[in-house]
Amino acid sequence: MPARLRALGIRPSKRLGQNFLCDPRVAERIAATVADPSEPVLEIGPGLGALSLHLAATGRPFVAVELDLRLADTMERELEPFPRARVIRGDILDQRADLLLPGQERFTVVGNLPYSITSPALEWILGQGSRIGRAILMVQREYAERLVAKPGTKEYGTVSVYVGLNASVKRLFRVSPGAFYPRPQVDSVVLEVIPRAYPGATAQERVAASRLARASMGSRRKTIANALARGLSLPAAEARALLDSAGVDPGRRGETLSLAELLGLAREWIRCGRPEGAR
Repeated sequence: MPARLRALGIRPSKRLGQNFLCDPRVAERIAATVADPSEPVLEIGPGLGALSLHLAATGRPFVAVELDLRLADTMERELEPFPRARVIRGDILDQRADLLLPGQERFTVVGNLPYSITSPALEWILGQGSRIGRAILMVQREYAERLVAKPGTKEYGTVSVYVGLNASVKRLFRVSPGAFYPRPQVDSVVLEVIPRAYPGATAQERVAASRLARASMGSRRKTIANALARGLSLPAAEARALLDSAGVDPGRRGETLSLAELLGLAREWIRCGRPEGAR
């Protein structure tokens, strides 16, 4: 891997958080999760193509979105033998799913995500409606633990709530630092993320619940009553009244609230005429 990068005149970019997958066994294992050879795939950040070539070689519709123009040029040459594969230059966050794979009603997203863009990329994936059936994502182990955390644990936070309201997450397998170049200091985890709305919750309620989670968990040492008053710019008495109407003890900490409790609080907030908080 270092020799190939030198031959291409490319140095890994710290700014872009580039750690290239170099273990072919890991690439094969991830590719095997997309078992149907006709399943359309979008790859975020193909890098040097360790995973891309496995996926494109089936002849499936395949598109790779690469921000680094040096890597995009290399990837385009690598994908030339596969007529249904192409490279899009740019930031995935600026793309529209329906334009990336036109004519495909639904597709799978794969990607080895740098830590700095993991949350924005997840929001992009979950914001594309029914176009994306699932995502196979490699993320830092610490981040993966936050996504699947339970209320009351130190890992549970706003991203746990957001993803829990909008997707189901399954851990597939762990990847050691030695599978990458440059070698990161932490383990990674491959996840399967399936977009789906929390049962019985409307889009407005899910957005409001996420907003309430951000407000209530913004100050972990504060009670939920004080945190909400500060986070939502509410009078203290109004924050307590909202909690009382939802059946939530104002003395609890925000990070102890389950998704169901946050949705109940969101419904009361909307009922009380705070639609601006649900945007």
